[in-house]
Amino acid sequence: MILEIWEKYKQYILIGAGILVIGGLLLWGVNNKTATSQTNSAMITSGLDESTEDGQTSPQSSSTVVSSSSAVATVQAASQSSGNQEIYVDVKGAVKSPGIFKVKSSMRVDDAINLAGGMLKTADRKHINLAQKLSDQQVIYVPIRGEIKGAVTGTVEANVTPSDQNASESASSATQMDTSATTTNDSSEEKGTTVNLNTATKEQLQTLTSIGDKKADLILQYRQTHGKFKRIEELKEVQGIGDKTFDALKAQLSV
Repeated sequence: MILEIWEKYKQYILIGAGILVIGGLLLWGVNNKTATSQTNSAMITSGLDESTEDGQTSPQSSSTVVSSSSAVATVQAASQSSGNQEIYVDVKGAVKSPGIFKVKSSMRVDDAINLAGGMLKTADRKHINLAQKLSDQQVIYVPIRGEIKGAVTGTVEANVTPSDQNASESASSATQMDTSATTTNDSSEEKGTTVNLNTATKEQLQTLTSIGDKKADLILQYRQTHGKFKRIEELKEVQGIGDKTFDALKAQLSV
């Protein structure tokens, strides 16, 4: 009779036994954790009682407090010293008085531009992050309107520093070259190779159809300002490169 009951209900009996074992282990773990917490609390309380007995603080506790205060004071002093460090920045482009200025490391791009007399009326403000903190040897370049195409990317730090008039003349000259250039490329199309816009040198860019010395410089400047090209169509955002020029050389490009 017992064997028949066992065979019929042994699965449920085993499951019930397993649940009881797991429940017992969990209960033991909770009790053990509670006992440990109580022991730690007792030790902390005992230490506090010893240190404050008769209204006096132990020398060790006093030393700890003094050390902590000294550490905080040291950190604050270092922070203030770092913020007051004198550095030099170079402000260029569409500002009234370009030049090198001595500033504090806690100052911002807006402060440096004000030291340079402020922006000209032709300045493109949307490409300048006035809130950016300054760093030593930083170059802050303020472009003129229309000099940089595409989305706002923050403060421009350009290696090329054309003046306002030179930038306008370069853009006008590049546009004229775009409409009149009809020279074909004999090294890219005929050999079936392409020029990578992200790694090409100035000389390699000049092997492309309709790309001369000035347009190659504009492509390199765009790459320095905006980073790598994600697709070849972004080349049309470079000044002087319109749809006609792009269509003539897109087969020669890669990224």
